[in-house]
Amino acid sequence: MEIERSKAQALTPEAVQHLEKLKAVVAAALADGVLSEDEITQIKSIIWADNQVTYEELRTVHETLQSLMGDELPLLDWRRN
Repeated sequence: MEIERSKAQALTPEAVQHLEKLKAVVAAALADGVLSEDEITQIKSIIWADNQVTYEELRTVHETLQSLMGDELPLLDWRRN
């Protein structure tokens, strides 16, 4: 089922670049299948850089996670840094 957003606007070149950076960071963090606290912090800092979380950011993280991990969830690294 495809969901359309009635107020969706075309992304600016800056927004596209931001999402590409986010995707690259998420992909690098998932390379070993384990998310560390530092990696999670880095992903959050990119998402919150403009003090808001957008649908496009959440979708980028979700789609990157799903494309790299499939139905598996990444492990979380609970060790102290």
